[in-house]
Amino acid sequence: MSAIHLSHVSFSYSSAVPVITDATFDLGPGWAGLVGANGVGKSTLLSLITGEHPPDDGTVSVEPVGLPPVLCAQRVDTLTVDIRNFGWDWDGDAVRMRAKLDLVPDQLERWPTLSPGERKRWQIGAALVARPDVLLLDEPTNHLDAAAHDLLLSALGDFRGCGVVVSHDRDLLNNLTTKTVRVLPGRVRMWNGSYDAARDAWIAETAEQVETLQRMKADRKKLARRLDEQHRKTAHQDAKRMRERRAAGKHDLDTRGSAASYKHERGQKTGAQTVSTMSNSLQKLDGDLEGASLAKDLGGGITFDFEPSNKEFLTRYDGPVLAGTEELFKVDVAMRRTDRIRIAGRNGAGKTSLLRLLVDEAAIPPDKILYLTQETTAAGATAWLDEVNSLPSSDRGRVMTLVARLGADPGALLQSHQPSPGEARKIALALGLGTAKWLLVLDEPTNHLDLPSIERLESALVAYEGALLLITHDDALADRTTDTTWTLGDSGLVM
Repeated sequence: MSAIHLSHVSFSYSSAVPVITDATFDLGPGWAGLVGANGVGKSTLLSLITGEHPPDDGTVSVEPVGLPPVLCAQRVDTLTVDIRNFGWDWDGDAVRMRAKLDLVPDQLERWPTLSPGERKRWQIGAALVARPDVLLLDEPTNHLDAAAHDLLLSALGDFRGCGVVVSHDRDLLNNLTTKTVRVLPGRVRMWNGSYDAARDAWIAETAEQVETLQRMKADRKKLARRLDEQHRKTAHQDAKRMRERRAAGKHDLDTRGSAASYKHERGQKTGAQTVSTMSNSLQKLDGDLEGASLAKDLGGGITFDFEPSNKEFLTRYDGPVLAGTEELFKVDVAMRRTDRIRIAGRNGAGKTSLLRLLVDEAAIPPDKILYLTQETTAAGATAWLDEVNSLPSSDRGRVMTLVARLGADPGALLQSHQPSPGEARKIALALGLGTAKWLLVLDEPTNHLDLPSIERLESALVAYEGALLLITHDDALADRTTDTTWTLGDSGLVM
């Protein structure tokens, strides 16, 4: 039987930054969703399962023994040997898989010009046709249009091994998974059910924890007040006894004085026992409160700085749109300073190519444009982090404040050796947020972002008053942030 077992697993890239702490869970056949904020350790957990990184403590085991898991990473830059072999394999399984995912072998000859969504289908198709016992997918629906999304969901539903999928795609998680592994800073916990069911469960549990925590704080406050009153009572009794002794004189040894002394000593003993009992109870409550700390969501509101453009037309392009040397279609388009445009169409239709042309032909200064590309290489992510580290301290602090508002941990990020794709996008956004822009050009901006960050980005785009040129397969995001759609189809651009 295919399975994944983690027992008390801990891991850190450096002793100062623990990533995974005491993770224990078991997964069998079927799909499990792996969810959590960007940079919290989801990809690290996958690397522990594949054996790329050995755990610092605990054990990781995969069944069947000796058959390594297959990992489909987030990035799809490289045409691998496995993908090429899958493309030119005429065995029945390979042919059926290509048909199921709408893939044509000739596409491999123009791999550099394929859209990331097309490359992602090739990557996952090659993995599925190999029939691994354990399959790990890292953000498989990034870049996919609606049709490709449905094709992929159908193909993944036929998988009979043990599967783990990292995703912020609620539709995929709810329709595919039966277990949810949630990663919080330093902690991992498994929940039964798909994403929505698991989320309802942890929200209910958190509400109960909050109620318990508030009750414990109230109990502590009450107990601390009682302890303070007991200390004052004891001090008052001691002072009263001292006054009585001074008034009676040192030779007063009658029965009444002896009885008073006995009564006072007994009161002191009882008071001391009460103080000791309450002090122990207070100490226990303090320990319980310390251990009952709740996970806090990073993040906050963000805004895009805006100033009106001094030009009516920001960019215009009249000519052919190419994929490599192949002409896809011709256009004559322009964008005004108040336009909010979505470019829609299937994967490979030429959306990104048109977007780049409009950026290249822009009639405004480059520093007035925030251009977020669809995909970021590992080298590009490192370059952005290096840029942040090279900034003066005040500027670096401003950028990292914005990164924190997007839901990343600035301290952990600055100490990391390689930002995750989601963290890289947050750095890119933060670097561009600090100066006023006339035009935002965003190519699949939600790729790699966790769900809270997507919601914050959406709110910021709704509030932004400048021009927006957007490519997204997220219909809800497009509906809220744009008012015009350019659709690319077989006959070219329809406006």
